Amino acid sequence: MTFTSYGFLFAFLPIVVAGYHLIRRYLPTGLAIGWLVLASLVFYASDTPQHVIVLVCSVLGNFLVVRLMAARPVDSPGRRALLIVGVVANLLLLGAYKYSGFLVDNINAVFGTSLPGVAARAPIGLSFYTFIQIGFLLYAYLAQGDRPTLLRYALFGTFFPYVTAGPIVRPDEVFGQIENPDRDRTLGTRIVLGTTMFVIGLFKKAVLADNIAPYATTLFTTASGHDAIGAGNAWVGMLAYTLQLYFDFSGYSDMAIGLAYMLGFRLPVNFNSPLRATNIVDFWRRWHITMTRFFTDYVYTPLATKLMRRSMSGGHSAALRVLLVLCLPVLVTFLLVGLWHGAGWGFVLWGAFQGVAMAVNLVWRELATAHPRLPRIPSPVGWLLTMVAFVSSLTFFQAPDLRTAWALLTAMYGFGPSGVPVGDFYGRSNLFDVVTVVPALVWVALLLAVALLPRNSQQLLERYEVALPTAAEERKPSRLALTWQPTLRWSVVIGLAAAIALVFAGGPSPFLYYRF
Repeated sequence: MTFTSYGFLFAFLPIVVAGYHLIRRYLPTGLAIGWLVLASLVFYASDTPQHVIVLVCSVLGNFLVVRLMAARPVDSPGRRALLIVGVVANLLLLGAYKYSGFLVDNINAVFGTSLPGVAARAPIGLSFYTFIQIGFLLYAYLAQGDRPTLLRYALFGTFFPYVTAGPIVRPDEVFGQIENPDRDRTLGTRIVLGTTMFVIGLFKKAVLADNIAPYATTLFTTASGHDAIGAGNAWVGMLAYTLQLYFDFSGYSDMAIGLAYMLGFRLPVNFNSPLRATNIVDFWRRWHITMTRFFTDYVYTPLATKLMRRSMSGGHSAALRVLLVLCLPVLVTFLLVGLWHGAGWGFVLWGAFQGVAMAVNLVWRELATAHPRLPRIPSPVGWLLTMVAFVSSLTFFQAPDLRTAWALLTAMYGFGPSGVPVGDFYGRSNLFDVVTVVPALVWVALLLAVALLPRNSQQLLERYEVALPTAAEERKPSRLALTWQPTLRWSVVIGLAAAIALVFAGGPSPFLYYRF
């Protein structure tokens, strides 16, 4: 069951929302929280029932560590040891499912051994709820906040709007709301605002992402068959995949916020028009914001701080300090970001690509600050460079193997197989012929315009604050300035969007981030 399935839309969601608000109004708060925990476990178990055991064990194990830490003084060796045990246990659980097969395959390849592979399917959302609970362990270690009860912690660890694909929430963003959900507005207003946000996300996923997906799928299928692809076809297919990923994840993020708000919770913004970014640093402040925040807080900042201190005390040259303090931390961080997304050399190379791009961007900023006379990169040029770099890197992110990724990347820049010149749009494959390329180009142009021109979902509802404001603010107003209002006109627009989305929803179309 996913957010786009008819079972979720017409049975699960109305029952859960109505049941929660009825229990919350007439019965003790604990029963309402218990209702959401039960609903979240049912939702999670609907995909693969056996994996709900992994989720429950993860929640119970982390809760036990938190309680044991709370019984020890701050900064005591025992408290620190428990933190280390808890974090390592979480990482081992993550590694056992996601990385053990990758590790065994590489050991066999390097040493010529024949260790048996691991074929266990990773539970959906494992990376997300593992990092959410690691974050809580670190939060609890610093003695911030009160000790939660098991019921409240269970809701924090299993809440169905974010358990499968984020956002990666912080304890201080959720626990206060568990005790005191949003009561600033009437129930009817919360339902209307939450439904509006949910419908916007549903439309992005079911209508936009899923309808451009076949062009991306065709590209990777053709490339994996080692057909010679022309540069034009490669770019059309890669832009199609980029926009599919964009609207798929943006749609999920909107739906998660909308679902939570129907229940009186505000989740952090996780997506803020990243394709409008004019440099790669700004891009990662907008794409998967809570993941970037997690790695910044727990990997990049501690590493950069430690290297800064060592550099200052070691008398290193200015160039070496730049490499140590700016480049190395961001490269290490994005290598881990790549591995977080999946076990494979494609993800490692994708992460390295992002890390190098970030390092170049940061070094250029330092040079521009030190030398004000250096020419500034115009925003349109910066946007184009960011788009080209990100779209190119996605060949490694999505391709089934490195050979396919390299074939796509070389085709995009006219260095593909002999006999396929740079100007040959189609190449020797039947990827997009003269007929099918037209709708592909129309979809790419349409979705690119939607991503770049109108106000995004957060801006449409900005005066109502349905989400926690973690996203970077837009520096310039969008060209099509719109703001949602509780009017008949907007009711018709959202109702029409819902009707169209429901026509396309209901099929087996899981979110792309479920695989991470």
